[in-house]
Amino acid sequence: MHDDPTHELLAVSFSFPPLAAPRSGQVARLLRHLRFTTTVVCADERGARLDPTLEPDAESRLRACLRVPFPPTRARRLADRVAARLRLPVWGKIPDEYRSWGRPALKAIREFAAEHDYRPDVVVTFGQPMSDHLIGLRLKTIFGAPWLAHFSDPWVDNPFDRRDSLARRVNRSLERRVMERADLLVFTSEETVELVMSKYPAAWREKARVLPHSFDPALYPRRVGKTVEGVGGEDEEGGGVKNEGGGKAGSEEGGKIIVRYTGEFYGRRTPRPLVGTLRAILADAPRLLEGVRFELIGPVSPDARKESGLESLPAGLVVTRPPVGYAESLSLAATADGLLVIDAPAARSVFLPSKLVDYIGAGRPILGLTPPGASARLINQLGGWVADPSQSSAMRRATETFLAFLLERGGASAGPWGEPPVRALYEADAVAESFAAMLRELLG
Repeated sequence: MHDDPTHELLAVSFSFPPLAAPRSGQVARLLRHLRFTTTVVCADERGARLDPTLEPDAESRLRACLRVPFPPTRARRLADRVAARLRLPVWGKIPDEYRSWGRPALKAIREFAAEHDYRPDVVVTFGQPMSDHLIGLRLKTIFGAPWLAHFSDPWVDNPFDRRDSLARRVNRSLERRVMERADLLVFTSEETVELVMSKYPAAWREKARVLPHSFDPALYPRRVGKTVEGVGGEDEEGGGVKNEGGGKAGSEEGGKIIVRYTGEFYGRRTPRPLVGTLRAILADAPRLLEGVRFELIGPVSPDARKESGLESLPAGLVVTRPPVGYAESLSLAATADGLLVIDAPAARSVFLPSKLVDYIGAGRPILGLTPPGASARLINQLGGWVADPSQSSAMRRATETFLAFLLERGGASAGPWGEPPVRALYEADAVAESFAAMLRELLG
């Protein structure tokens, strides 16, 4: 048992199933494995993509789930479009485009509290979006309960932040208020703690904790030989896998070695590190890639496709496939021979993506073309292969040794890969127990 179910937990998370966002699944999984009486406040985002396979029983153990519409009015949607067209400097950037959700969310909480004579024992807010933490500031005043603020990413220190100087200044002030008022500050990696908290007083740093994302072993398909029921879908471009209904994956299919990447390419994250590495291998040692196929599963923008040079590779070496539901993404990961992480070049990366933790649950060997930092550290701890995407020779060496290992290992039918003590740290029960310990700390 993780905790006393008589304790009332109020959780604010814009993203929650069935909203198709990684944050939805992370939050739902964490709360589902707790033994608190939990009320969730989340968004009913009109027009957003939904995924019914993402933690489908997310509400089953909740006291209540308050789904608050977003965007709240037609006028607001029109104003957002006008502001974007005019490139207004702070509109939708303080802290983000979801701030207008805060007022109706607080109204829903007040009404629920009045109707049910409800007062939480502890409050948790989950960002992204960081607007959730501004709701936490108000709840701290309303209820006076201990407050834990959970950050999946840095706020003002995010290296991908493109806010103007005025918006950054205002966000620094907002972040400081949250850091001061919250009773515990939870981040997904030690690297993020160091980055974010270095600018604050030492006493605030003592409130910081690390809680990684988690995977649930029960969500992965059970292997029967090399066949897994329900793994399907067609290639978007480039030929490759085509499974109808249940199907075969990995080295069983046509004798190929299948390496998969699941996720989006956008901004500075493109397939370019992989493409450059494969070009180098093709130039000097093409036999190493015979019978190998890389699958990129998820959106690849036209700009990312063009910038990376995907079309210059031989047909069938790298194929792209359309996005799939969460359950199918886990099946595809679990039936691959190997899995791939690709990140944009950087001096140091603080990000520990939930996708990497999903990979750990799949138990397949991992190659990371990722800068030094949180992801690289974890892949190394698992026993995987890592190379900095700014170092072409290192990427080639890592990719060649990774593929050699896959060929020797015998494909997707082999047992779970990765150091067992490391994998155990990321199982949902273990992560939930760590989270429960933090909540117990707040409850005294």
